[in-house]
Order: sequence, then C-alpha cells, then structure tokens
Amino acid sequence: MDKKLLVRACLNTAALIIPVAAQAAEVDAGATGEAIVVTALKRETRLQDTAAAITAIGGDELRSANIDNINDLQRTTPGSVVTDAGPGQRRISLRGIRSAGDAQVGIYYDETPVAGPPGTTSDPGGSQSDVKLFDVERVEVLRGPQGTLYGAGAMGGALRIILKKPDLERFGGVFDISGTTTSHGGEGYQLNAAINLPIVRDRLGVRIVGFRRFDPGWIDNPHLNLKGINKEDTDGGRILLRFKPIDDLTIDASASYQDMKSSPSIWSPSVGKWQSANRTVLPLRDRNRIYSLTARGEVGFATLTATTSYQDRDLLVTRDPTYLWQSLGGARFTPGLYYQPQDVKDWTNEVRLQSSGNDPLQWTIGGFYEDRKAKVLSEGHQVDPATGKDFATPTVLLRRNVGDRLKQKAVFGELSYTVFDRLTFTGGLRYYDYDKLVTGDTSIGFPLLRTPVSPYREFRSSNNGWLYKGNVSFKVNDNLLVYGQAASGYRPGGVNQVLGLAAALPYLPDKLWTYEGGVKLSLADGRLLLNLTGYRTDWTNLQVNLDSGSFLYLGNAGAARIKGAEAEIVLNPAQGFNLSANLNLLSAKLTEDMLTAGTVPSATTGRAGDRIPNIPEGSFTVSGQYEWSVAGPLKGLLRADFSHVGKSYSDFRPNPARPTNYRRIGDYQLVNARIGVRSDRWGAYLFANNLFNKVARTSSGNVLGGSIEAITTVPPRTIGINLTGNY
Repeated sequence: MDKKLLVRACLNTAALIIPVAAQAAEVDAGATGEAIVVTALKRETRLQDTAAAITAIGGDELRSANIDNINDLQRTTPGSVVTDAGPGQRRISLRGIRSAGDAQVGIYYDETPVAGPPGTTSDPGGSQSDVKLFDVERVEVLRGPQGTLYGAGAMGGALRIILKKPDLERFGGVFDISGTTTSHGGEGYQLNAAINLPIVRDRLGVRIVGFRRFDPGWIDNPHLNLKGINKEDTDGGRILLRFKPIDDLTIDASASYQDMKSSPSIWSPSVGKWQSANRTVLPLRDRNRIYSLTARGEVGFATLTATTSYQDRDLLVTRDPTYLWQSLGGARFTPGLYYQPQDVKDWTNEVRLQSSGNDPLQWTIGGFYEDRKAKVLSEGHQVDPATGKDFATPTVLLRRNVGDRLKQKAVFGELSYTVFDRLTFTGGLRYYDYDKLVTGDTSIGFPLLRTPVSPYREFRSSNNGWLYKGNVSFKVNDNLLVYGQAASGYRPGGVNQVLGLAAALPYLPDKLWTYEGGVKLSLADGRLLLNLTGYRTDWTNLQVNLDSGSFLYLGNAGAARIKGAEAEIVLNPAQGFNLSANLNLLSAKLTEDMLTAGTVPSATTGRAGDRIPNIPEGSFTVSGQYEWSVAGPLKGLLRADFSHVGKSYSDFRPNPARPTNYRRIGDYQLVNARIGVRSDRWGAYLFANNLFNKVARTSSGNVLGGSIEAITTVPPRTIGINLTGNY
C-alpha cells in the first residue's frame, strides 16, 4: 500500500468536511453527569461511590482526546509517568513508585495480566509492551497498591483495559482511519476496524477487530546515513467470542495478536537534533499473543468467576556496545551489536466467588496460580562497519543463555460491611507463595568483558507472606464520599544471572505500605465532580541497579518515602461543554542510603534525602471540549489539552566520578488539539499532537560505555486527519 497516497486521500476527504465546523449554531441547554461504572474491585460499582483512587476513561473520551496508546494516558491520570524507548520498551510508574526490577504497575487485558521478559538484567519492568486502545469499552487506572486483589506487580497500581465484548443482538461495525504527518519524520497512517456478528440471537456472538499502524521515524543516524530509524510498523487484531448457554452463565473467549517492528527512539543532542550517536543498526521487534477464557455464572447467593489465560511474547532487543568495547581497548572488534532475542510464556489462572445483591455484607474470596517461563539468548556480534548491520553469517564474540521461571500461588479475600447505609468497613488479605528458578550458561566467552566460558547452572529462590488492605468510607450524603485506606504491596525477589559476576547474587522482595485519604464530591446533578486524594508511601528493600564495577545487577538497598496529593475535576456547565483537570504534587525521596556491601561508592550515590530519579515533583493537565449543533444531526467538536510535567533528574545526585549521569529532564508543556464534525454514524476530525513542537525530554542517560548523552523525548509535532464510522 502506498502510504503517501493513503494520507493524501484522507486529507482531501477531510478538506471537504472540516469547514462545516465553522458554521454557527445554538447550544442545547441542560446536561447531566453520566454515572460511570467500573469493575476495579472485580465487581461493578459506580466510580463516585467507589472508595479508591481510580481514573476511568470511556471509549468516547478516548476517541475525543485522541488517546491511542499507554503514553497518551499520562494526560488523563494524576501521577502517571511513562518512559518510552520504543515499542516493547516502556516503563510505567504511578505515584513515584519507580525502580529497576519487575513492573510496579500491572497491565491487564480484561482479566489477563501482561508480562514482560526479564532480559539479562532481571528488569522486565523496562519491557512493558504497548497497548493499542481501539475498540475499548473503557480504561481504568487504579492508583496505589492493589495487592490483595491483584497481587505482585501492582505495588504502584494497575492499568486495566476493558475490551468491547460481542453484542448478542445487533449486527454492527466501526472503523477509525487516520493519516498523519510528523515533523522531521514524514507521513504515517492508522487503519482500525471492528465488526460485530450475532450468530445465535441472545446466545452466541463474535467480534472481530483488526488494526494496522505505520508511524514515520523522526530520528536519523548521520554516521550510517539513515533516515527515520525509529519508524514503527504494527499489525494486530483480536477475535472475541461470547456464549450464553443459559441466562445465568456467560462465557467469554478471546485471542489477540500484535506484531510491532521498530528501533529504539533514543537520540543524542550533542550529535544534533533528532540525531542518533549509534554506530550500529538496532532492530527491535515485539510479537505478543494472548489467549483467554472467562466464565461467569450466577449461583443464587453469589457470582462465580473462573478465568484462564496464556501469553506468548517474543521480543528482540538490540543495543550498541561500540563505545564500551572501545573504552576497554577492543576497537578491533567494533562496531558491535548486542543481539538478544527473548521469549516469555505466562499461564495465569484465577477463580473467585463474590456475593450478589446489595446486602450490607459483601465479600470476595479467590485463588490465583501463575506459571511464567522466560528465556534469553544474549550474543555479542561484530557487524559490518560500512552499513552497521549484522553480517549474513554473524561473527559471534559472546554467547550466553539465561532462563527464568516463576511459579506463584495465592489465596485472597475481601470483606466489607455497611452500617446505617452510610459507613462501610472493608478488610482484605492475600497470602502469596512463589518459587523462582534462574538458569544460565556461557558457551562462548569474551575476554574483553572478562566473561569466561561457564557451564550450565541453576539458582533457586522462594518467599511467601501476606498482603493487607483496610478501608473505611463514609457516605455523608448522596453527593459526598470520604474514605481512608492503608494497603500493602510487593514484588518478588530472585537471583541475578549477569555478566561480570563470579556467582549469581540473590535479591529480596521489596515491599511498601501506602496510607491515603480521599474525598469524592458530586454537585449540580453530576455537572461538577471533584475528587481529592492525599497519600504517603513507605517503601523498604528497594530493588535497584547496583554496580559491580563492570556491570549493573539487581540488589536491595535503602528505603524511600513518598508523599503526594492528587486532584481530579470535571465540570459540565452546559450540554456539550466539558472542562476537566487533574493535578499531582509529590515528594519522592530516599530515607536511607543506598550503599550496600560490595558495591562501588562512586557509582551508587543514593543518599538519604535524595529525590528518586525520573519522578517530577508536580504535573497537571487541563482539557476543554465544546460540541455544538451545526445542522440537523451534524455536530461540531473543538477540543484542546494542555499538560505540564515538572522537572526531575536522571540520577539521585551529582557525582564527581560520573558527572554526566546527573541531568535535568521533564519541565515541559505540551498542547494537543482536535476539531471536527460528526453525526450519529460518522465523524471527520483534524488533530495535532505536540502542537508547538516542543523538545520534551522524558529520560536521559549515556550511550552504553560512553559519556555521550542519549535521551528519549515526546515525538515531534504530528498533524493528522481522522475519519470514523459506526454502523
């Protein structure tokens, strides 16, 4: 398909439609707030009646705000930070909970947790995959520990993508097509479509979704004379089946597939704007398959839910060690390539029984089991200096194999009781038990890196314990809810298997407690919503990167305290007119020094009082949307989003031994805008992301083994045309 022709066709079509939005029209009077229903507590509750810090974004809001992936959710969620180094290379944090190791924010497709491979540095939290938010019913972001209901990996919160399910009564379909042009990049497009097919009315239906996306690369490599090296090419889709053999039983099955091809979105300002310092071509590929089966049955006094899911994800990660090898005296081996195909297979199962009805006593009990297997092949290659590409027959200088297997079992329960229809007490417990096996061998050693050949070895670790939650809420009246909560979270420990260590070193689980209080206020028949939350988190045994003198590895060091406040405001002064804002202020600092025995003092510099890197002290977003009648069923839409991200730093403190490690990031403002017209069946919009083309730094580091700065940023200004249909 000719990408330029597709983009021009979209632009020409919209050029005929968009001017209609300039026509004047009268605004309909009156508006009421819509009651948003969420399932964050694994049962349906109204958002404003749920005593928890939850951001919920419906499908219509996702489209209006042009929210396409996880990165865009930062604009809607207080305290959300996403560092994007390209497809399959995202790190997500909430409320300042950010460090190396397993993910701190759990990502869920409906009931299915999505896992990342641990790589060679036991850091799956830096390999969280992208999620395309097309044909989604809503997104729920749960802030704070979700240990009792969601377990490990949700110590900072959980992100739930609720997919649209088959409609068993009505045939229908939707499409969403966009053509874009990106500054310093080029033309791109998105093609999204879904069709709903009721096979047996009220009993059996299927929903088929497909999408394709091409984003032009906006980073060049002048040394290799390559343009747009970080372009993204993604294909994917899913099939969802819903079967209701009887009225009280619903069975949902789904199969999802997504295949992304790209290269890291990292560039070096010292080389030039949007210019990479790499000497090697770095392909990146992320293929993800997810299969799930969920059954929900009404058994009179309760609802029984059983779910099983299987994820099979392949990720190819490459890095350029040229500067490192040169610094060690190995220029004859350069340019070089770290070639690391990785695979993770994750089988998860959960069964839970929940009370039905609206009795004062509500309860949930359940069990969980996970079997996750990952493997990594890590090779060092010498590549063609003329092209930066691997030779047809690679010159392998180093070869290692790493395996990682995690088995987790848990039982959990929550109990709540409401007194006088106003005061509710909730308690939750989760008992977890896990075993972890790490294996590895080095079949080809590389003396330059002090890595000898080593035989296959196995290292085991295990742990068990309890997670807790206590919540008290008081419904002052129908419009005001106040609550207080204390909850704990954890991540599993394990054993390192990295280069440069004489033996594998263990690291312990890290744990935290969060104490929070909140107010949820609804006024003027739902026209005004105000949610306020204050919290404090005590985090112990932080899993952090430690330095052996040659390589980083995971260890436990120090403790931290995070204090913050959040606000969410939604105002609907008139029908069609919507204003919203969210604000986050926090202080995330170490309360203990991070130095431990065996580490290098000049490299591990965290001290009590230091700010946690990459976490801004404040951020906010203000959005406004106005929709008005144009003619008959035709309506115009105008929307703008302004967001500010405060400053943060790339390390704990300035370090005389490594002065280039401490750099300022964040401290930027972004504006997105959207204008268009729509009817009940179709819409046409013009949009702009990063309207003023800001260079917004989201992370900073160095090229591997060198002092050249390497940063990630928000993509440059992207302007596009979006056409939608609903039939």
